[in-house]
Amino acid sequence: MSDQFFQPAPPRPLHEVWTYAGFWMRVVAHLVDSLVVWVGLMLLGAVISPSVSITIFDPQPHGGGGDYSVSYIQPADYMILSNTPHVHWHGYGLLEMAWLVLPALYYILFESSRLQATPGKILCRMRVTDLYGNRIDFARATGRYLGKYLSFLILGIGFLMVAWTRRKQGLHDILAGTYVIRRELEAETPPFPPM
Repeated sequence: MSDQFFQPAPPRPLHEVWTYAGFWMRVVAHLVDSLVVWVGLMLLGAVISPSVSITIFDPQPHGGGGDYSVSYIQPADYMILSNTPHVHWHGYGLLEMAWLVLPALYYILFESSRLQATPGKILCRMRVTDLYGNRIDFARATGRYLGKYLSFLILGIGFLMVAWTRRKQGLHDILAGTYVIRRELEAETPPFPPM
């Protein structure tokens, strides 16, 4: 037999395909989004409530222990009782409300937009879709976001489900009827057929 029958075929160009996004890629996207949201909230905090108080608790009773307030510029709008040091922005509730509303709007608006993804998901080449691969609407994106609280309340198991469910869905995805898909190169076929 001639060796010409065993010459490998020339490599063909690989195409991009959509697959279900795995657990660790979703973690990376979440870390990016968390950083974006945190920076945004810190900048907003500087605008809404530029005054800050830092309270340090001294647990030593013999040294006249107690709370030490540093750089109190405005009176506190409420008290935080804690044994650990903490920083309190004095926005009279505005910043605290923003901390609840803005992250929700960030995820809901981005995932229901034409982009179908937050910046973190875009960076990781992911999209959020309905069960048919279509863009999700505002209501479904809201349900998906609120479902994350349930995933968190059951000790994070709802998020870990991504690692073992067939279509890589977390509990919040299952409840909202969504998938997170990722664009990647298709697997390369071997040059020789299996024997």
